[in-house]
Amino acid sequence: MEEARQRDALAALDLYRRVLGEERWFITRGDEYTFSLEEMGQRVADLCASHNSVFLVARSPKLQVAGMLLVFGGALSRMRHTGKLEILVDHAQRGTGVGRSLLTAGLEWAVANPILEKLGLSVFSDNERALSLYRAFGFEQEGCRKGEYRMEDGAYRDDLLLHRSVSSFEDDPSSASSEDHSASLR
Repeated sequence: MEEARQRDALAALDLYRRVLGEERWFITRGDEYTFSLEEMGQRVADLCASHNSVFLVARSPKLQVAGMLLVFGGALSRMRHTGKLEILVDHAQRGTGVGRSLLTAGLEWAVANPILEKLGLSVFSDNERALSLYRAFGFEQEGCRKGEYRMEDGAYRDDLLLHRSVSSFEDDPSSASSEDHSASLR
């Protein structure tokens, strides 16, 4: 795990497009994702320059970026202590520990950050692999938005809001399930 660099912008953009193209784990569909390479480069720069945000990448021999974790720190003074978590893992890398490693690194970063006190995210209620991973790392359900998203087939999906304190990282990440899925705060 390492902090993203400008040279990662193209690979990060490609990973977003592949994961969103699955049209299963995020509310944004692949054809709705319109970020340009320039915009992704700016996102990398902005998150890396922020005192309460981070953009981490996981690398694999076959892919420049096998997964990534982003924490969007609150920009407003009343929200600076919070961060919104987003994780994407390449389909072929799921179940290999990439998500667990990203989450471990992200939580270690958050605990060491003097500004952040709380991380939050949202995840579809039927994303059991992601929920299992988040719960193993101490995330708790904060709320549920029933029927928040209507899918193309007319089915509704619930959105779970999860959070955890980052004042300390007492959980043992080695006990986390190896099952992980891309998840996002969407």
